[in-house]
Amino acid sequence: MLIIDLRCLLSSLFILIGAVAAWIVWLDRRRRRQQEAATFDPEGAGPVLERAPFGWLILDGADAYRYANPYARRLLDLSTPVALPEADWVATLQKDRSAARGTEISLGRYRSLPLPSGKVARWWITPWRDWDVVFLLDITEQKRAEEASRYLLNGLSHELHTPLAGMLTHLEILQLSDVSDEIRQQSLRMLKDEAQRMARMTRLMLELGRLETSAELEWRPVDLMAVVEQALSQIAPRAEEQRIGFSLQANTPIPLVVGDRDRLTQVFLNLLDNVIKHCRPGDEAVVSLEQKGESVACAVCDTGPGIPAIHLPHVTRRFYRAAPQKVEGSGLGLALVEEILRRHRSELTIESQVEGKETGVCARFVLPIMPK
Repeated sequence: MLIIDLRCLLSSLFILIGAVAAWIVWLDRRRRRQQEAATFDPEGAGPVLERAPFGWLILDGADAYRYANPYARRLLDLSTPVALPEADWVATLQKDRSAARGTEISLGRYRSLPLPSGKVARWWITPWRDWDVVFLLDITEQKRAEEASRYLLNGLSHELHTPLAGMLTHLEILQLSDVSDEIRQQSLRMLKDEAQRMARMTRLMLELGRLETSAELEWRPVDLMAVVEQALSQIAPRAEEQRIGFSLQANTPIPLVVGDRDRLTQVFLNLLDNVIKHCRPGDEAVVSLEQKGESVACAVCDTGPGIPAIHLPHVTRRFYRAAPQKVEGSGLGLALVEEILRRHRSELTIESQVEGKETGVCARFVLPIMPK
């Protein structure tokens, strides 16, 4: 009996030792998992965060960050490792961190704000263990498109008010029973002119709006000589009617440039259209193309009356008109030209001379040539 009891005792002891050993192993594994969970390893997080199409920032301490992916570093200009820069947005960030942790059920804190670089960022901050996680998006283009759309609609509604009021007046005149045929014909002409003006203005505004809110242009090789020749052929009948001479000067061969052919054709057509509208019979205009290094310098110069200096800084503003009201126009042509060139990473410059024997206007811009 003693032997049997001893065997039972030894078996129970071995079972107990095994259970204790298993419990110790389980505790050790649990401790290791907790330690791993409490340590963020950006390298272990994988290349996913590095390639993410949004910013990922982990804040550790008051003025330090533990990790920032390339998107966040570019957007926030985090040139110094670990330390946050001295910028106004950092103080706002700290306020949002405190607010995110101050609620019982934290839903995080959203905010959109401008950055010193001129960009606009949107972030969402939420606490995570002892850290704060910031998700970032660059919404610069989105904000710009929203403002452009708002400005477009406000400007269009304001500019259409005057022609609409005029049309309503002439419609009331046409309803009068004792109106003469001469006044009736004048009212009909005015209605037609105002309707055409509104249609032209609306078309240009929609075109400008689509350009400002659209994605990047599709870059292709463009033959500028062919573009200019096409534009000159389109305006030739009007130029002949107005007795304005046009010519093309270029040191051939002109290399291909990078851009959108249709948009660049619009640029030259609008500039040539301005020449026809504002020049006098007998005036001349020259379109010149010249390679300068890795670019092609483009210019449209005329011998017209010129633009007074007081108007030059404003001629590319929407609806701004330096010419008398009798000159047909919407005040949108140069605004459209400027926006197209901006999308081509170029800039429109306008020079003018209104005194002396040689008066006129020169519109200039530069386009990069196609890489070989």
